[in-house]
Amino acid sequence: MATAQNTNHSSTAGGNSANNKAVANKQTGVPALDSAVLEKDAGTGLSHVTNKDLSMPRLKVLMQLSPEVNKSKQSYIEGAQPGMILNTVSQTLYDGDEGVLVIPCAFIPTYSEWSPMGDGARAPIKIYPGNSDILSKTKRDPKTFKDMLKDSGNYIQRDANHFILIVDEKNNTTQEALLTLKSTGLKTSRKWLSLMTSAKLQGKNGSFTPPTFAFTYRLKTTQESNDKGSWVAFTVHKDKPVEDASLYSQAKEFSQRMNKGHHGLFNETASNEKQLADETEKEQTPF
Repeated sequence: MATAQNTNHSSTAGGNSANNKAVANKQTGVPALDSAVLEKDAGTGLSHVTNKDLSMPRLKVLMQLSPEVNKSKQSYIEGAQPGMILNTVSQTLYDGDEGVLVIPCAFIPTYSEWSPMGDGARAPIKIYPGNSDILSKTKRDPKTFKDMLKDSGNYIQRDANHFILIVDEKNNTTQEALLTLKSTGLKTSRKWLSLMTSAKLQGKNGSFTPPTFAFTYRLKTTQESNDKGSWVAFTVHKDKPVEDASLYSQAKEFSQRMNKGHHGLFNETASNEKQLADETEKEQTPF
């Protein structure tokens, strides 16, 4: 399973060390905790944590039927409203109009196999790599427009997986995350990829296409509809070049790690992604 890392890429001066030393609380007399102690004990308690124990944060759009916006649901989040963007691990909410700043680091397409809607299965049965020939074993359903497997009756869905760094503009920190676009969201993915491939910079040998993580983008949401209904969708907007060398290095390292180690990345779905799949299958547009 992919893992995510929270990283502080800010560079600050040392400051007054006296401010970090233990001082007596005037009311209780209890000494304050010296931040140097925390730094000395950094990582303690996590020595046996492996990649399998961690979950990759995901960004998802909150819909009208999302349990996070329903006060009667156990997964309700205070202040959550349809149209907001949710970090599924930190539970951070982003206003859909203001959006969230991200850096695209890697793009990995996959195909996922699902049971027909209504059969009760809320997690993908299997996930295939983007170069799979699985679509050659399907037939398009003229009513649902889904690609149905001829032997099992399950359907195949194309997933556009964008591995990103979420940039916290207030705290100057980053977090690794995954944004999966599917169904009607594939047009947003295509637009984003077009923006990335069309970006050009001038070098000593002329024009060149920079790495995807050379620019930041802002993800927002918008209301969309067709003859089958309406829903909230992601939109992507190019922001500005990455100028922080540390931030660029973090994005590059994440990109290399995902592109190198993504084989088998998505097949640990039976338990690790069941809850997310359960919510997504219910609230996303089924067309």
